[in-house]
Amino acid sequence: MNKVAAALMSLPLLASAAAYADPPPQRRSVNVSGQGEVAVRPDRAKLNVAVDTINADPKAAEAEVNKVVRAYVAEARQLGAKDADISTAGISLTPEYVWDDKARRNRLTGYRARRDITVTVTDLNKLGDYVLRATQVGVNNVSPPTLEASNARELSREALVKATEDARGKAQLLADTLKVKLGGIYALNASEGYSQPPMPMMARGMAKAEAFDSGNSQMGLEPGEIKYTATVNADFDLIAP
Repeated sequence: MNKVAAALMSLPLLASAAAYADPPPQRRSVNVSGQGEVAVRPDRAKLNVAVDTINADPKAAEAEVNKVVRAYVAEARQLGAKDADISTAGISLTPEYVWDDKARRNRLTGYRARRDITVTVTDLNKLGDYVLRATQVGVNNVSPPTLEASNARELSREALVKATEDARGKAQLLADTLKVKLGGIYALNASEGYSQPPMPMMARGMAKAEAFDSGNSQMGLEPGEIKYTATVNADFDLIAP
């Protein structure tokens, strides 16, 4: 028998031996999740408002919207907003139609003009005043303010560190309880979050101003605390003693 034939005959034996070989050891691990939270008082707010109107004459609709925008920008500056704190979007103009059953087609009724304004409010004691001034000059879309911290990035990272430490602490506790050694981490994912206290409905601002000493009290606005949160899911190796 030549060497080639002998080698071919040995292949089934090798395959059979491989099939009955011991499987690789199963990985011993523990999966844990950790949470982190940092609560702070906000030091600024983003206020998004918009002006829109419908008019049969597109130029009249545009002029009406621009007039309200100019008036509100002037009010915001009077309250202390700087030019860098005010952003006004370009105007959008879209035709408005209604369905005419008799003619069996859409009929043009006018043109809708709209402009959005974003104001960064750095004096939260005046946040309610910014909202009230908006409604007083004719702004007809006011979204609840978004409260922020100027060092939001650092706060988010702090929450992430806390979540990671929480996850590792849980893993170490489980390892100690099982009387095994905690190994390294081999899988990790993380997510970040943000929450703020609920803002009151903007309709509250329609109450009589003379009954309150500030826009915040009239609107029922209390900034409270905002929270930056993080969640970490981690897999750690467990090493038998």
